[in-house]
Amino acid sequence: MEPAVFLDRDNTLIVNDGDLGDPRAVQLIDGVAAGLAKLREAGFRLVVVTNQGGVARGKYDESQVDAVHQEIAAAVDRDAGREGLIDRFYYCPYHPEATVEQYRRDHPWRKPRPGMILQAASDMRLDLGRSWVIGDQVRDIQAGRAAGCRTVLVHAGNDAVSEAQPSAAVATFTEAVELILREDTTRDLQSDRVSSSPNADIKPDLGQLKAAIVELGDELRMERARRAAFTPLKLTAVVLQLVAVLLVLLGLMQLGQTETFMKWMISAVFVQLVTIAVVQADART
Repeated sequence: MEPAVFLDRDNTLIVNDGDLGDPRAVQLIDGVAAGLAKLREAGFRLVVVTNQGGVARGKYDESQVDAVHQEIAAAVDRDAGREGLIDRFYYCPYHPEATVEQYRRDHPWRKPRPGMILQAASDMRLDLGRSWVIGDQVRDIQAGRAAGCRTVLVHAGNDAVSEAQPSAAVATFTEAVELILREDTTRDLQSDRVSSSPNADIKPDLGQLKAAIVELGDELRMERARRAAFTPLKLTAVVLQLVAVLLVLLGLMQLGQTETFMKWMISAVFVQLVTIAVVQADART
């Protein structure tokens, strides 16, 4: 199992005070690319975990989130002169007060819950006890603490530091990277203590962590059930499939009349193609 650094996105990696759905507006914060390269060289996997409530508010869609993330990854690689520095992006498009109905619900991935971190740890076999979270908001630190990671709060004032209780608080991303590398090199392997903070020996709240894992499992089961539900598009596909079969049978009854037989077969093929298109449309919803 490998350690990771979980990274908030907005105002941690890129300059962004609002909703961002345009990859052309991506601007890396100074020192980010070089810092990520150093972390990767030290053996850390790099995972971005970000709330994207702009999807729920109808500001942009998930394809635009993906486009922004592709641009961030490309910009990091260009500036660092490396390829594939960021391993994965996880984002939560849900919000309990969404204007887009399909995203109007709470979700275990939404920070300050640790769902994205737990999902990444499961997907990538990550050691959360040796991992860190870097973020600029209290919710980033709360999610990291709930998952049992050490945490670094950047660009934050004293009130946020007091509320979040991170392992450390620094002014810049570069300082966050230097602190992680220093502590990872010097700390006792039997201790998770960070010398710069009395709250550094972070142990996960087992009750909260168990609840988060159960909640995440429930959400995955609900998602499977939603996908398996008999939707109007599925019903349409079933009807079209029956029509295609009927057309084939009618064609077989006309084997002695080549022209009529071909007409039935061509009609059956056309209906089958429409059926496939309907099934694909249902899979995308």
